[in-house]
Amino acid sequence: MLQLSSLREAIASVEYAKDVSVAAYTLHGALLQALEGAARHGAHVVVQLEGQPYDRGKRRLARENARLVHELRAAGADARLAPLIHAKSMSVDGTLYLDGKNWHASDVILREDDAVEAAAIPMDKHDALALEAEMLASAKSSDAPIVESESFGLGNATYFALQELARSGAAPRLLVSKGDLRGNARERSALEHLAARGVRVRVCTDSEKLAVAGNRAWLGSANATYADGKFAMSDWGVCSANPAIVDTARVRLESEWRSAKEL
Repeated sequence: MLQLSSLREAIASVEYAKDVSVAAYTLHGALLQALEGAARHGAHVVVQLEGQPYDRGKRRLARENARLVHELRAAGADARLAPLIHAKSMSVDGTLYLDGKNWHASDVILREDDAVEAAAIPMDKHDALALEAEMLASAKSSDAPIVESESFGLGNATYFALQELARSGAAPRLLVSKGDLRGNARERSALEHLAARGVRVRVCTDSEKLAVAGNRAWLGSANATYADGKFAMSDWGVCSANPAIVDTARVRLESEWRSAKEL
């Protein structure tokens, strides 16, 4: 059953693992060190990092990921750059760990021990967002629907679900990241379009991808942006009614909402 975990728990599992497989946008810190340590001690460690990360034209992160691949290989890991990697997932001896950001200590991290349940989790952006939209589609005003996405855009399932919620009078709320919105006229236009139709939009400093409606929560790595064609990235998304997961997501979202600024 899907349950809350932590970066500390994920790292501890790597230290004694025999088989580890990671897909990540980038890596850093204690998790990177644990993966390198596991590889040096004979574990089978496979790591895929995004080869062409979005970096506003500076390519600093692309160079950093290339350096990380070299460093991981030197430690004995099977590491490589790959296209369209946005998921933050790690399988450790059959246990799946999922993160929506980039493996920081404060991230909401999930764990799934059941191999069958883990295999059923959507691992591409289109399906991950479809699951979020499905949850939102059944929401009512009394469910206090609220969504957070690091970046936001037109033409995806979450966008249309929020638009329909607003049309029905459910007054959904949407949080987006200040960093990704800055200088992005296309995103601002999409947000203003939703705001004009009744979605309450605020700008925050966080970059989680979360949604809560009533007693259900969606968590993922997928941004609510266009999800098809060349934008069909590897991403994960899950929907849970586990009270601990729902409460954690709700507390985070409400805290961000209180400190966020109006669009």
